[in-house]
Amino acid sequence: MPWPLPTSEPELLALAKSYPFEAPDQSYLFRDGGAAPLESSPGIYAGRTAVLAHGSNRAPAQLLRKFGAGAEIPVTRAWLSDYDAVYSSHVTMYGSIAANLQHAPGMQANVFVTWLSESQLVRMHETEIGSENYFYGCLERIDLELEAGPAAGLRAVHVYLSTHGCLADGEPGEGRPLGLAAVPARGRAHGAMAQAEVLDEVRARHRAHELLDDFILANVRDKSRRQALIAEMRAHTLPAKAPHFRAIEV
Repeated sequence: MPWPLPTSEPELLALAKSYPFEAPDQSYLFRDGGAAPLESSPGIYAGRTAVLAHGSNRAPAQLLRKFGAGAEIPVTRAWLSDYDAVYSSHVTMYGSIAANLQHAPGMQANVFVTWLSESQLVRMHETEIGSENYFYGCLERIDLELEAGPAAGLRAVHVYLSTHGCLADGEPGEGRPLGLAAVPARGRAHGAMAQAEVLDEVRARHRAHELLDDFILANVRDKSRRQALIAEMRAHTLPAKAPHFRAIEV
């Protein structure tokens, strides 16, 4: 398991429903387990890999779970053109519907960039690729406007993309992607939902006889059930579109 889950039902439910977790409204330095002011010196980025965070990895709470309180990671806020953070068509080990990145010409998504050291990148691979739910690679020839960092913008950035495509808001074979309401966007033409809303949507489609909390807890506790649900969700899946993505074998 990439990181330990809470043991109590209230904590498990709160975790599942709060994805992608709270993120600051500005760039920050992850330090001592939380968000500290980001230093202006460009030297803090030396030797680090820029990795896009469009889901939970933008949040200090998730970085704490993955790296512990001893890690220091510069995290810069940014606007990514022609993409949106949308829901992936799968359920995580902790019961949430995860994020994916989808090509959306004409819009901008408010994302973050985590600047990872070599050892931190290895750890991030363990938590992302180790779950077999994500590809790793590079978005190239993009427009990524940075609020802070060693440059005003980037034309390429590393990223994890879901192997499960994107959850659709309509009938099987139709519909549009569903954006993450927690991720601000400009020019979003499709709908957006909060985590609790999209969880209830998936429950209503596939396990309508269950109460939402029971649905979440059962998916967390039973891996086989969770995998079966993910297979059923493929009927409401849109193919992922990321024309700027180049896969990198790890």
